[in-house]
Amino acid sequence: MLAIMQTNFNGIDGLVYRDIPQPKLTNHGVLIKVTTLPVVPTDWKRETNAHATSEQLTSLPRTIGIGAVGQVVAVGRDRDAALLHHRVLVMNPTGSYSAYLLSENPAFIFPLPDDVSDESAAALTAGPGTALALKEAIEQHSATNIIITGANSVIGLYLLQMLRPTTHHLYPVVSPSSQAYFHEQLPALTSYTPETLPQLDDPLIIDIAGSSALLDAITTHCGHASIVSIALMTYDSHTPFQFVHEKFDPAHYQTFIRQLATHDLIAPIDRIFPVTQTKEAQHYAHDSHSRGRVLVTFNH
Repeated sequence: MLAIMQTNFNGIDGLVYRDIPQPKLTNHGVLIKVTTLPVVPTDWKRETNAHATSEQLTSLPRTIGIGAVGQVVAVGRDRDAALLHHRVLVMNPTGSYSAYLLSENPAFIFPLPDDVSDESAAALTAGPGTALALKEAIEQHSATNIIITGANSVIGLYLLQMLRPTTHHLYPVVSPSSQAYFHEQLPALTSYTPETLPQLDDPLIIDIAGSSALLDAITTHCGHASIVSIALMTYDSHTPFQFVHEKFDPAHYQTFIRQLATHDLIAPIDRIFPVTQTKEAQHYAHDSHSRGRVLVTFNH
């Protein structure tokens, strides 16, 4: 079966397409025929640096990817037989970019209702879970003025959806080239550039963009700011700073799926590439302004 493998730390162009054996069903396993995969920053970071992420160190060779959507084609005798033939979202931190994958962790499989598409479900990987961590940080902070950098990103758009309704004053910050896209996605919100951001006292800056220069500009412009970041682990400043990350909880993903089904949550999706163009998909996601989650698909 086809798999996308990392064998070195030469970046996106170092990826290889390999034919590897299909995994064998185990008593505790569920075999999934993969249809749709998200392109997430975790992968291209790991493709250049074994220590780029805090989740796990990278040992090579490895199948890339951390999540996928597919159809269950076989179920081990110690697993729920009702999963057979169901579409599922699966988290598989040991690699998901293969035509078939074997999942042995019941907490990592989420059956999908008919009214949630493969594409929307795949876009839940590395998105709303992180946004929820940011939402909780906002709720725990005393600030009423909330500045959000990278508001047009996938995580930014999920976060702003989760904050509706809110008593906070929201100041989404996007680049001039992303303002039109942002207003297409969330027309009820006003966006700001760093130049048009009003002078605010005691704001909480939610940092999704990960730009120290942007944080410098905002903290200089606004007095007594605090920062919560998912993109920077440290920030060389006297400004109060906290790094947060997603704490995986299966119950959260069950909620996200229900919210997709009821349209209380909309998954932002950009381009879809065939899996044989995974390198091109990663380059596009890495090099372009965020316009939603980039996906790749298998054509079985």
